[in-house]
Amino acid sequence: MKHIKNIFIAIASIIAFTACESNIDTVAEIADEPGMIISVSASSDSSILGSPEVGVDLDDATVTITNAYLDYTIALASGTLDNISKIEIVKSFNGGEDIVLSETTTLPYNLVIDNLDDLISGIDVTVDDLRIGDVLAIKARVTQNDGDVYYYNSALEYQLVINCSSDLAGTYTVYYSSGSYTYTITELSPGKYQSDQMLGWPTSGYWVNFTDTCGILSMSINEWAFAGGYPITAEGYVDADGSLVWPSVSVEGIFDGYSYTMFKN
Repeated sequence: MKHIKNIFIAIASIIAFTACESNIDTVAEIADEPGMIISVSASSDSSILGSPEVGVDLDDATVTITNAYLDYTIALASGTLDNISKIEIVKSFNGGEDIVLSETTTLPYNLVIDNLDDLISGIDVTVDDLRIGDVLAIKARVTQNDGDVYYYNSALEYQLVINCSSDLAGTYTVYYSSGSYTYTITELSPGKYQSDQMLGWPTSGYWVNFTDTCGILSMSINEWAFAGGYPITAEGYVDADGSLVWPSVSVEGIFDGYSYTMFKN
């Protein structure tokens, strides 16, 4: 009988993982078997994007999909495949059961899917069921020659989040009583960004990540330079002139309810 094991993967190097960037490899090792380390990457245009139904709350609005694309690569970082029977690329929708997308016995292996039907094939969902914020997760599954099956941990999971098109990368100006300061925003993946400085601390270098969901902005509680120590909460929106408006930004134990506007340069 095959033994399916959800294992903790030993991270082979200290990294800042960004799912969706083709120039960042995430490396992990199967903890109980020596010699096999893989890396995974996805191209920056791997995404499921669309337009939600107008005048309907996002939770209920049907989505007209305008882009559905996945370019996903698994490579052998070190070691051999001598003890490996196959490597599968599997998908799951909103945390549901795993469905096999493709499999290989050799590395490197590149999988390209350029249409929505193939991306959601085999999942108990139709195009009309899709909503903004739904997640199609892609990950690697390894079967050894002895039949044991291993899932890599979440650090190697790539997520296709259904979202609107977003283009917020660039430089912005924030005005403080002490003067004006430039912030640089970089796109990490479709709808996900990183600012080189945290609001409230210009020139500090305290980076912070945020998401754009159809014009609604939010900062993740621990996705910033002081993750774990000082949780943040922030919500905002994209103004008609391209400015990023944050009516309420809070850092636990530091400040609460401050407002900022990032004016597009």
